[in-house]
Amino acid sequence: MATTRIPHPHTDEWYDNLAKIQIGYYYPWTSVKSEGNGEDAYMHLVKQHLTPDSIVLDVGCGHGDVALELAELCKKIIAYDRVTSYIELAKRNAQEKAIENVEFLCHDAKDLMHEQITLPAEDNSIDVIIARRGPLHWLEDARRVGHPGTVMIQLCPMEEPIPAWSNKLPHVMHYENCGRYTGAGSIHQSVENRLNQNGFMLHSGWGFDVPEIFDQPEELYKVLTWGLPADEIPAYEDVEHRLLSIFEHHAEAAGIILRHCRYLWKANII
Repeated sequence: MATTRIPHPHTDEWYDNLAKIQIGYYYPWTSVKSEGNGEDAYMHLVKQHLTPDSIVLDVGCGHGDVALELAELCKKIIAYDRVTSYIELAKRNAQEKAIENVEFLCHDAKDLMHEQITLPAEDNSIDVIIARRGPLHWLEDARRVGHPGTVMIQLCPMEEPIPAWSNKLPHVMHYENCGRYTGAGSIHQSVENRLNQNGFMLHSGWGFDVPEIFDQPEELYKVLTWGLPADEIPAYEDVEHRLLSIFEHHAEAAGIILRHCRYLWKANII
């Protein structure tokens, strides 16, 4: 097996590697999330703040599934991501669905040369800024593109506990190496710090921690290898016996349970 440095989850390098492994940004595994989870709450909250006249900016839109779902509820969505293949897929999906009020842009908001953040929107043009599982750096340019009354909503993955059985697998498959694990620490505090640094105040914040159930070892394998370089991970057949042992000794009646943890927050530009 070739020796490859494993990119740290959710860095630009990690996203670039993921784009080579799968088409689009999505979770490749099948699981059951309990009711009351943060993903559902995010979509519900965003929809509450959209009107037929809303101009929306979707930060780090991936392959555009959220923007396309919301398109009929607002006037226009500007959706961007730095990964070219995601935007190309988003444009194809929009064309197939005949959705014309979403503008997909390949854009990297981080201008390293000038050490500044630039969002792809005109001054005072955006009514709602949304971000699902994206970074926080966009806050630095939010006031320019927004206006008094602009609503900002973001869903952030929270740090999830490392399962007790993680070290029973090869090191590369330890939970903290996979893309599901954020290592975000206190995301609540990180959000409030970023808001305060940019002159904003948190309006509301909600934490969600619900069970996510995996009933097949193949699906758990997909979680634990998500985003890792293909030449670094063992084949499923080589670790199947370990995964079956984990199910035998650690599964509950429905299967192996991981925690699905999210922090949802909302703020307004005043």
